[in-house]
Amino acid sequence: MRELLSSLLRPRVEALGLEIGSANLKLVELSGYPPTLRGLAIRPTPPGTIQDGAIVEPGVLAGELRDMLGELRTRKRYVVAAASNLAVITRTIQVPKMLPKQLEEAVRWEAERYIPFPIDEVVLDFAPLDDPETIADGEQMEVVVGAARQETVAGLVEAIKAAGLEPLVIDVKPFAGLRPMEHQLKGENGQAPVTLFLEVGAESSALVLTRGERLLLNRIINLSGKDFTAAIGRAFNLDPVAAEEAKKSYGLATIPTEDEELLLDFDAERERFNPARMYDAIRPVLVELTTELRRSLEFFRVQVGDLGIEQGFVAGGGSKLRGLVPLLSDTLGIPLEPADPWQNISFDKNRFDGDYLRSLAPEFTVPLGLALRGVNPLD
Repeated sequence: MRELLSSLLRPRVEALGLEIGSANLKLVELSGYPPTLRGLAIRPTPPGTIQDGAIVEPGVLAGELRDMLGELRTRKRYVVAAASNLAVITRTIQVPKMLPKQLEEAVRWEAERYIPFPIDEVVLDFAPLDDPETIADGEQMEVVVGAARQETVAGLVEAIKAAGLEPLVIDVKPFAGLRPMEHQLKGENGQAPVTLFLEVGAESSALVLTRGERLLLNRIINLSGKDFTAAIGRAFNLDPVAAEEAKKSYGLATIPTEDEELLLDFDAERERFNPARMYDAIRPVLVELTTELRRSLEFFRVQVGDLGIEQGFVAGGGSKLRGLVPLLSDTLGIPLEPADPWQNISFDKNRFDGDYLRSLAPEFTVPLGLALRGVNPLD
């Protein structure tokens, strides 16, 4: 699939993967093929820098990025970044079979029906899901379209350039998250499995369905890690920082068994964060999230029938909530497991601890996908 919201420049150079999130900033450096990890960095996003997916303090953000580049000790200055889920609209549309030059104009006209902004105020890109050579004359072909407000993309580019970096590609986060899972998406023995990919981020969640590498469904859900944090803050009368810490230390998506409870480290000082109270605080968000996921899957089944989802992967920092992945798997009736983006990445074991990388797997699925795009030929 062509990269959406793609080219600002297209030289054949290696680029860093950069994810600018509302909770964290992440940089990944890869090189060569097979890809080898050269470095990574993560640090909290300065409060107030990003609002509703838009960068409102590009200067502050640029300063943090410069510090991260120093930490990474890299000379690379090209980056592949991604727009916020809240800033991007994706739609799959149908158009008649046509030549590539005709397709660009046709997609632009057709996209006006689905994008709630004036077409001359957005950055628009598209990727055919069908090979025109396999489509008979007169038949329809599917095209996935991505669009973002020009001002949002301009703010992202401004912050990147202010840090001394050059953006090569502005990607779509959920699609970037699929890139490290390429081998799992393709399946074995030529069979293309139907796969669910769920990214539970800090400000939103993304649900993607694919058959092999073909996109079937992409939906953004406005429930995320911040909603778990807010629920804990309300229940225990905590400020956002303390609520986030309580979530990381004591949050859980299910009431633990007696054996599991013995493994939890509850000191006397913080005895109030007992499993029952914590679960009661989080449960309404869990119910809302699973309901939204079910609605999305049911809508898809009504449109195309029940394809039978054969595998699923969950990523994003919000997915680290204890017990969330097995809960979603049981509730949705889909075999889900945590995404492991490092499976096909080489690294120097004297420089990088494997256990540490695995602990970062949920947060680094998207930035690693961006970095993989950065070591592919940018034609």
